[in-house]
Amino acid sequence: ICIAVCGNFLISISLNIQKYTHVRQSQRGTKPYYTSRLWWCGILLMGLGELGNFAAYGFAPASLIAPLGCVSVIVSAVISVVFLKETLRASDILGGALAMTGTYFLVTFAPHSSPHVTANMVERSLVSWTFLIYFVSLL
Repeated sequence: ICIAVCGNFLISISLNIQKYTHVRQSQRGTKPYYTSRLWWCGILLMGLGELGNFAAYGFAPASLIAPLGCVSVIVSAVISVVFLKETLRASDILGGALAMTGTYFLVTFAPHSSPHVTANMVERSLVSWTFLIYFVSLL
């Protein structure tokens, strides 16, 4: 869980760095944003955050890791208010509180073990009628 939280924290920082770069470049009217080193630092931080999320899926079931994506939303909201001087509305606070409450309940009451998946199980699932019908309807 700590790896996922840290990864989402890095992602939120990176998104705000990228937005800051976009705003700064548009105000100056200078060269494109992708020529800025700061923008590339944001991309690098996003990659590191996503790598952290990917690593977290190896240690815990997806039902625990996926809801922690709300950490990124909450931290982005706080960073954007403090550093980018954006306004914070009551609906933003309510949405953040509901997201954190839902994440708490999901992480607290989710099963803390994941089933062991083997190659044979995947192979059988790929040739089952249920999957084949789904796949054909998708095509």
